[in-house]
Amino acid sequence: MPHYVLLMRDHSKGLKAIRNDPAVLEGVREALERWEAKILHSYRLMGIWDQVYVVDAPDNFKAYRATLAQEMGTTSDTEILPAIDLPLFQRLLSQTTATDGPHEWQIQWWARIARVAMYPYAYDRWARRYFTEHKVHGAEKWASVQAPCIVVANHASHFDQYCLMKAVPWRIRSNLFFGAAADRWFLKGRKEVTLRPWYQSLVNGAYPIHRGGGSRTLEYPAWLLEHGANLMLFPEGTRARGRALSKFKHGAAILAEKAGVPLVPIYLEGLQAIRPPGTKEAKPGPVAAHVLDPVYPQGLSVPQITDAVYQQMKSTHEAAMARRYGANAMEDADSN
Repeated sequence: MPHYVLLMRDHSKGLKAIRNDPAVLEGVREALERWEAKILHSYRLMGIWDQVYVVDAPDNFKAYRATLAQEMGTTSDTEILPAIDLPLFQRLLSQTTATDGPHEWQIQWWARIARVAMYPYAYDRWARRYFTEHKVHGAEKWASVQAPCIVVANHASHFDQYCLMKAVPWRIRSNLFFGAAADRWFLKGRKEVTLRPWYQSLVNGAYPIHRGGGSRTLEYPAWLLEHGANLMLFPEGTRARGRALSKFKHGAAILAEKAGVPLVPIYLEGLQAIRPPGTKEAKPGPVAAHVLDPVYPQGLSVPQITDAVYQQMKSTHEAAMARRYGANAMEDADSN
């Protein structure tokens, strides 16, 4: 998700409320979380602004700013600024911001053959290097699943995809596609071959997602499903930063309901310990993929589909957290 900086200048009414009860500051956190935003950092300022929050936000800038300004306008002035990380900004200064793709040719037979041939280089070598143990549980559940389908998984690390692929049979894996940020993976003019847009489309099975694209981000994946391809989606939208499973977005359910295809939830375990969000160094460790019961959309509403997937993932996640941290792991996570 895109990053935003939220600046707040308290009115006299707001300052009085904070002095009387500092806990009122939590109201901002609650407001942000209602709009599926996550606070990454928060600081009290000693200047013309009183408070700053750095957040991950799913909405586009204008809609997000209008919503918060209306909700907080009685106690504070607000300013919300979209932000990008410094390494990405440096890259944008040194190269074109034009992007390429999606490439509809990536579903052709010759592209599928190339993807299978390149699989050991694109995926296996990383799994062998960083996964000291790589287990798959519930693989037999694929027997009842017909293509096309949508694979959904929790998102904890940049290594998730390497773990996930082993849990997907070749009949699905050879024709499986996923979205990647256009401004990172589909920029034109990249010197490295592995970072060029055509390579991402051909070898990795990726297609570009433009930040703040709204419902338009579902157009190309819907086209892929119509042409018999399979999708891989992370319904949390961004990598988890704590122990709790994040709220699922409805994109996967919308696509499944429209196309009438099953969703196959796969819970990935152990990835966050290998390369947590915000780190660049990876530490080898054991991982596992748990294939859960397929969810068929027929007769269900979009919220019901999302909830059916989420409840399976949540129970598996809680069991995994209990194994790793102890029986009270999720209670501790909720309290934090």
